[in-house]
Amino acid sequence: MEGLHLKMSIYPLCDKFGLTTVALKVRDLLDYTTIDPMVQRKLSLMQRRKIANYLQERELDQVFFGPVTLSMRDVDSLAWDVDGAEQQSYVLKQGSKLSILDGQHRILALGYVGEQMLREVRRYTRKLTVLRLKQRKEPLEASIQSELDDLQALVESLEQRRLALMETELAVQIYIGLNEEEEKQLFGDINSKVQLVSKELGHSFDSVDPINLVIQQVADHHSLLKEAGIEKRNSLTSFNKNFTCYSWLYSVATMLFSGRMQPSYELMRNIRKDLPFYVEVLHQFYSRLIPLMPEQPGLSQYTSANRVMQESIALYANHFLFQDGEYNEDWTECLRILDGFDWTHRNEELFYIFGMQDNGKLNLIHEKSLRKHTKLLKFFMEGLEEPGEDLTDLTSLA
Repeated sequence: MEGLHLKMSIYPLCDKFGLTTVALKVRDLLDYTTIDPMVQRKLSLMQRRKIANYLQERELDQVFFGPVTLSMRDVDSLAWDVDGAEQQSYVLKQGSKLSILDGQHRILALGYVGEQMLREVRRYTRKLTVLRLKQRKEPLEASIQSELDDLQALVESLEQRRLALMETELAVQIYIGLNEEEEKQLFGDINSKVQLVSKELGHSFDSVDPINLVIQQVADHHSLLKEAGIEKRNSLTSFNKNFTCYSWLYSVATMLFSGRMQPSYELMRNIRKDLPFYVEVLHQFYSRLIPLMPEQPGLSQYTSANRVMQESIALYANHFLFQDGEYNEDWTECLRILDGFDWTHRNEELFYIFGMQDNGKLNLIHEKSLRKHTKLLKFFMEGLEEPGEDLTDLTSLA
């Protein structure tokens, strides 16, 4: 019988339904699942993009996703596998569809990445065809043969990675015999008490993103930074005495390395190529910065405990990290302007720039627009004996 062959055991649930857990390949999930908009929430393109980026940036060929939950409404779509050697063997008939209850963004992201990889393979295959035609005209040209070999190896590598993704198995939980109303109830039960993993845990454990590897090593081994305090919860509050947290470390590292708010793929590739270099750069940054700050820089009465301040200092230091594309060994000298700096909220120069809040603190509330970062960056640049480059256009920061 044609269809999807499954070796699984079905267990009774509430004396009315069936429940089974089985490993399904990604290609079978894409072929035999569907999304019912009456049951599922609206698709979030941002969430799909985040998962797709994870899949494209991962270093391992395997994908380790949590279980996907599906529903089989039509029990008649499942039949005994008469050709199966084992007793617990079934066939999901060709053309049957399982409704996705939990995991739609993971499944859609897998399909999206698979299509992108296939397009990339086809694009390079077309280039390969053109190059082969060119080789026929110039068979003795060594450079063409070399380029042909490199392109052939690239196509094979991409295709192997795509096939490995499609053959990856995910754990799937299938409910059998639910109707639409029961699916809605199950969807609500699954998602009503979901506890999202905090960004701090993601940054402190995730090793797919190379910037996480950098901040993890610095957080584990930099004595001054550890003494200043690194928060492992969601955010810092006015009652917290820690200097920074993992999400702040991530943004500070990104701005220090690139001068931008979001890391680029080029930065990611560079970090992967030379991880020790970027770890050392972040070590040097905090080794020079923290001694210039108050003894307990995480206290709320100091602006050193402010995210805008920390990120702006990183943006400022980025202007000196490289000179003409080459690493500047004396780049930390730029931080000398912070020697004797007034870190309190009574700093008259910063009061003139930012104003004061009702609570008596400088208005350094974090904004995604980086407007305040730009003002601080100009302020630091003006503090140099020899001002740096023209900062009239800082729109590239975002």
